[in-house]
Formats: sequence, C-alpha cells, structure tokens
Amino acid sequence: MNQEKKIQMRYFFEDIQRMLGKTKWRILIIWMSRSFCGIFMYRMERALYLLLGNNYKYVRIPITPILYVIQAYSNIDIHYKSNIQGGILILHPSLGVVISGQAIIGVNLTLVGGNLIGSKKTSKKGDFVIGDHCHFGGNATLIGPLILGDYIQIGAHACVVDNFYESHQVLVGVPATNYQKS
Repeated sequence: MNQEKKIQMRYFFEDIQRMLGKTKWRILIIWMSRSFCGIFMYRMERALYLLLGNNYKYVRIPITPILYVIQAYSNIDIHYKSNIQGGILILHPSLGVVISGQAIIGVNLTLVGGNLIGSKKTSKKGDFVIGDHCHFGGNATLIGPLILGDYIQIGAHACVVDNFYESHQVLVGVPATNYQKS
C-alpha cells in the first residue's frame, strides 16, 4: 500500500512538470492555479483511497466540505477511483472537467477544458480505457464504456461513444468519427 502512495506522489510530480513546461520559474505561482488545486486534490484522494481501500469513503465524510470548496474553486471533479497515470494537464479548468471513477487513463492526458469523461452505469473497471498521450479539445465528451488507443486527438465539441483502438487518430463530430478516413 505504501508503494501505491509513492506512485501517486511520482505521478503528481509528473503533473507539475507538465504544468511548468520549459518555464521552471512558474513553480512560484503555479500552486495557486485552478489546475494545480484540482489535480492535487485528486492525487491526495487517490493516495488515501489506495491506502485505506473502501474504508476511505468513511474517512471522506468529515473532509467533504473542504473537498467541495477546492472543487468549486478548481472546477475539476476527478473521482478518486479513476486511475490516471502521471502528466495530466488541464489548460482551461474554468470551463470545468469531470472524470468518472471507472476511467483508466494513460500518461500525458491533455484536457483543454469543458471536458466530460463519463461512463454508463453498466460500465465496470477495465471497460473504460484511454491510452497514452491523448488530447481532448474544448468541450470534448467521452461516454463509456469504450477503449481509445494512444495519441488520439479529439476535436472540440466531439462526442465519442465508440471504440477507437488504433493510435494517431483525429476524432471529430457527434458521434465522433475518424477525421483522417473521411
């Protein structure tokens, strides 16, 4: 269990590295950003969940008011059961971001803002997988269960409801289709 907590700390440092980019002095102000607050809250909750298991839902009750204040400030609602690897970058969190607890997401996910990664009630853990290095345009929506490959780009206002296993695809439209094949 302690190993899981260390992994979440490593992922959080990877998140910070992506937020900083090449401008390392941003570390002086980044801790005040909405993205930082929302991702920090997710990583903290995820580490506690991995440490305590299902008992975390009871520990969460007294700290819920604090979590709601941070969530209201950050406009980021990432469920602590979602499994997101390091390097998440949220560019415009004021538009809002919601990620389901069923999602398993690879490294270096980029969300422009206004994004919804949600799942149907019939989804189970492992049915909703997003590959590495994916990029979601403004207000892009995913409704799982579904599986996306690596290096997928989803255009603004696209709604993805189908699987796209191949890498390096550009998805646009409602429902989303592969732009490169059109």
